[in-house]
Amino acid sequence: MLPSDVNDPAAIGGVPLAQARIDWGHGRIIGFSVPADDALAFDVVQLWLDGRCVASAVANLSVFDFARDLSGLNLPSREHSAFELRIPQAGLLPAHVGETAVSLEVRTSRGGQVLSTTIQGLHELLRLTDGAPVDLLYQVRFHGLSGGALQGAVINLHGVAQRPALLARLNDQAPEPLAFYESAADGRVHHFAIPVRVDRLVDGANQVSVCGPDGQPLGSYPIQIGASTLGEADRKLAALEAEVAFLKRLVLTQNPEALPARLALLKSEIVNICSEMLTLQRTNFEREWLARPVPPGGAPAIGGARPAGRPANQPASAGQA
Repeated sequence: MLPSDVNDPAAIGGVPLAQARIDWGHGRIIGFSVPADDALAFDVVQLWLDGRCVASAVANLSVFDFARDLSGLNLPSREHSAFELRIPQAGLLPAHVGETAVSLEVRTSRGGQVLSTTIQGLHELLRLTDGAPVDLLYQVRFHGLSGGALQGAVINLHGVAQRPALLARLNDQAPEPLAFYESAADGRVHHFAIPVRVDRLVDGANQVSVCGPDGQPLGSYPIQIGASTLGEADRKLAALEAEVAFLKRLVLTQNPEALPARLALLKSEIVNICSEMLTLQRTNFEREWLARPVPPGGAPAIGGARPAGRPANQPASAGQA
């Protein structure tokens, strides 16, 4: 029997070898798949998004566990041949997160097509995703310390209706739920305030981070405690260095297959950060130049020094010449 026969009703007595459907109620893809050439083996199914495999599963679950949700399909006589698939969070690319349609396919490991459909819009895609890719959906902006709390906002990049379930972490302490006190009418901006308790800070450098439920970082804010207080330029430089470290950690913790697309997404942010750091370095250099010790008699002219007491337009004497 050919692999193309997996959806042929005449393949084995009118019962197809493999079928699948989307269970929107539970946010998953379910179905069954029976190997055509080995009655004792289990089949392997793969989930594809826009022509790229993002997940796989062994079809060895009991069809009776999915009998209600598989109603309408011709169930096979082999009990342990069902499967369940969800889109992994790390499998989503920036091109998938938007309002464009995304093709979804379920194939067997031998190339047979079990399901082929199109996902319309971000809400349908997130419904089938195991966890929300917070780095692609939200952006964190810090507004600074005020009233004993770190103020900031979470920007909803794609108009997702619900408030994000994010966490706040101080240094290496246990994360706590990020509390929002106000949201914009359109749901695109959510304002938060993170209480900063002095007894939980350490002398020197501290860091407040906002991360997702799985610990994926979204942004960090440095706080300096101690005798040496950072100036405005140094504080900005420390914040930029923390953001660069965050971007580096964000890239290194992603799915290797998704790195090229995510690197392209972050390229413009990294360029802006480098530009700001160069501007700060130039500012610090100009301050050091203006604050340098001035030699007696004042600073030398740009065109070079000349003997004191002689006007600029008076020629030198013969002896001096």
